[in-house]
Amino acid sequence: MKEIDITRAILETFHRKFTRVLESDAIVVGAGPAGLAAAYHMARAGLKAVVLERKLSTGGGIWGGGIGQNVIVVDEPELLDEFGVRHEKWNDLHTAGAVELAAALTLRAEQAGATILNLTEVEDIVVKNDVVCGVVINSTPIRMAGLHVDPVCLATRKVVDSSGHPSEVVEMLRRKRPEALPRSIGEGFMDVEPAEKGVVERAGEIFPGLYVAGMSVCATHGLPRMGPIFGGMLKSGRRVAQLVVEALSG
Repeated sequence: MKEIDITRAILETFHRKFTRVLESDAIVVGAGPAGLAAAYHMARAGLKAVVLERKLSTGGGIWGGGIGQNVIVVDEPELLDEFGVRHEKWNDLHTAGAVELAAALTLRAEQAGATILNLTEVEDIVVKNDVVCGVVINSTPIRMAGLHVDPVCLATRKVVDSSGHPSEVVEMLRRKRPEALPRSIGEGFMDVEPAEKGVVERAGEIFPGLYVAGMSVCATHGLPRMGPIFGGMLKSGRRVAQLVVEALSG
């Protein structure tokens, strides 16, 4: 074994991987719970799904549970069973390890056929004929260093903003096309029950080719936040995946 063989193996393998995702059925921006769930369900339905995550690790806000105590809550244990996550009953709720859930969502999405690219930041979108049809990406370390390095583009049929509280893709569109979307009011105060319901019901397409899932739904539509309960996140990702599959099958 030679040192140069390790380098060559990494470069050639990643080149093949990256080339495969230059064009896709759906790009999910943000590898939090909703984004990973969306990618998992889309990949299982046969779509070429790509997840872009600016950070080194996937999982979004799962890892820390509540105030750093790495346990999360769901209201429906079947949501965890689907990903093979162990859980305990606590009154009418169910708890699970945050680390196990983050790892399981990542593993199951990849094994279902989704491709996850971490350290990849979306800095703009591609819009043609009033349809979102791609994203503009750069390396997170390049962006963090403030270097003047041009990005590249990925083409896709649908984009899902699951970037969380900032709803970053939605805001990219809103900044350049303010007339295309209602005025942003941001997410509301903490109110678990309407938040858990609304994050699923309002998940969907908000502009041709652009969908929202997870906390991006709350930020886009002014819904309340819900804290470290993740059933709504998983169901929101599943719901948006269903809508994308239906749209591309029609």
